[in-house]
Order: sequence, then structure tokens, then C-alpha cells
Amino acid sequence: MTDCNTLHFRPIPPRTLPRVADAGWSRDLFKIAPGPLPVAVAARVAVATGIPLLWGLAAGQTIAGVIAAACALLVTMADIGTTRASRAGSMAAAALAMILGGTIGAKFGGTTYADEAVVLAAAAVAGWVSGSHPSIAAVARFGAIATAAGAGLQFSDPIVAAAALAGGALAIAVTFVGWWITGVPAADNAMDWRAGLRLALAGANAGPWFAICYAVACAIALFAASELGVARPYWATVTVMMVMRREGLMSLELVIHYMVGTLAGILAAAALQWAFPAPLALALLATAFAAFARFGLALNPGLGFAAFTVFFVLAVDLAVAGSSLAAHILSTRFYDVAVGCAIALAGTLAVRALTRPAAAA
Repeated sequence: MTDCNTLHFRPIPPRTLPRVADAGWSRDLFKIAPGPLPVAVAARVAVATGIPLLWGLAAGQTIAGVIAAACALLVTMADIGTTRASRAGSMAAAALAMILGGTIGAKFGGTTYADEAVVLAAAAVAGWVSGSHPSIAAVARFGAIATAAGAGLQFSDPIVAAAALAGGALAIAVTFVGWWITGVPAADNAMDWRAGLRLALAGANAGPWFAICYAVACAIALFAASELGVARPYWATVTVMMVMRREGLMSLELVIHYMVGTLAGILAAAALQWAFPAPLALALLATAFAAFARFGLALNPGLGFAAFTVFFVLAVDLAVAGSSLAAHILSTRFYDVAVGCAIALAGTLAVRALTRPAAAA
């Protein structure tokens, strides 16, 4: 089952036989789920991401604004728990994990094999703890994504770490204001950090096969980039980290949703950039899609991932335009992301095959 306000899932009961998608899975790709929309959460996201983006443009610090906005979005995704203290702790941990991961990735990103080593280590940790608790799984996954992004984008400006910290702090502050206005939203992911850490250390509900296959899938995206024709390995690697999910062991439908949504997001972002090339317009669109990602996840996983992808593509391109990095070509980026999706699907199928005998025992 999913928590529609987050990009992670509740632990799967151990030794559960993965089910095969039913014959009508393709129709579910376009099915809209009923229920209330997280309007208050989406408003918080819009404020937390929009302020840094617009400030960055106005102050001539586009990269810092993008980093702060991206960190703010992911921190709001880590709003997990049943009390203010547990939810704030989860968000603070996610912010610190991203700062640490991004710093390590940027520091070692230009060194042969060192960047691959740190990214793979982060991926292995994220895979190992993915079944412990949604909060810990989110913190580890976002830290791994930041490590890969830091290694790939290589932003060396010292202001980047400060911007990430500011973005995380802003997201938490906006969340507290939102709680003061609307109250703490209901949630059923009770957080016991001691119990969660024990489960994380034991690899509970994930097991070694998922952690190994998750890390190997990232390794393929990194090390086989030239053989696969991937121009920017970090795009493929981050795609693997986002699309290859532990819940894919229960149903491939979700993985297909994530793949379709991610690829559709790449195309939608390109169309928006063509139609609205002005930096201010792109910043406003990125803010809107960051907020819509929360609606999308409540309505359909594919919509959520599409909006999430549009935000990050527009944000990265704003950052690239404000630096000396070469612009990203649509066909190249789409191919890199498609390769990442294919690797993620193959990794998921591998885990299903390796764990089915144990589950059936």
C-alpha cells in the first residue's frame, strides 16, 4: 500500500509471494484514484520550492536556488510519522543525508572509480534499509540520489551546501506554518527510531538480494555507460534509484507506472522549455509541477512521477544555464533515462526471480 503523500511505501510483509500483474494492468496505467487531494501539502511544496527558485533568479544565484528548491521538495517528501517531533526529525534527517551525500559525490566525482564507489555504497545502503521504515528508507534513498547528482553535476561552489541546508530548513519551517494553519495531517506510519534502526541494520523486509541487485543496477548504469551509449551516467543512475522500488516485488504494475511517468515527464519538460524558454517562466512552471507532484501521487503513480520528473528537469536546466556546463540535448537525455528505466526493470525482475523460491518455501 502507498502513502500518497510520499515517494516511498510501507514495509512489505516478509515471505510474501510476489504477485503477477493481472490482465488489466495496462488499463490501470491511466486509472485515477478517488479520494481527497492533499491541497494543504501541495501549497506547502509550492511555497518551499518557489521561494528559492525565484530568489535564485533575482539574486543571480540560480544554482543555489535550484539546489535549495530540490532539497526542499525532497524534504517535504520525508514528512512521515504521527507526531510533530517524529515528522520534523524525519525531514531534518533527509536534509542532512542529502547535504552529506551531495558533498561526498561532488568531492569525489572527478576522481576515477572514487565517484562510482561512493555512489554504489550509497545505493547499497538505500537498498538494504528500504524495508525497515518509510522514513528511514526515504532518508537513505534521497541521500543516494544526492550522492549521484553531486558526482554527476559537479557543482563546486561552496554556497551549494549552504543552499541545500537553507532549502531543508525552509521546507521544515513552511511545514510547521502549515500545521499551525490546518493542523497535522493524519498518518499511520508511527515512527520508533530505535526499532526502525534495528530493522534497518538487519535489512528487514528487504534482504540481501534486493540490496545487491539495486546496487548492481546502479553499477551497470555507471560502469557500462559507454557500452550502453549513455552520455551522462548520473541521469541513468538517478533513474534507476527512483524507478527500481521494493514494491515492484509485489507488482510490476507500479514499476511500469514509474517508468511511463518518468519518460513522459522528460518529454513534457522539453515541450514546456520550447514553449516557455524564459528563466522566470521555467521557474514558475517548475514550482507548479513540484506542487502538482503531490496531487499526482494521490491520483496515479505515473502522474506523480511525471510531475516530479518535470520539476527536476526544469530545475537542472535552470542550473545548467546558470553555469558553465553544456546544455542537455533532449534525445540524449531521453535515451539516458530510458536506459535507466530498462536497467531498473531488469533489476526488479532479477530480484523477483531470486526471491520467489524463498517466498514460496
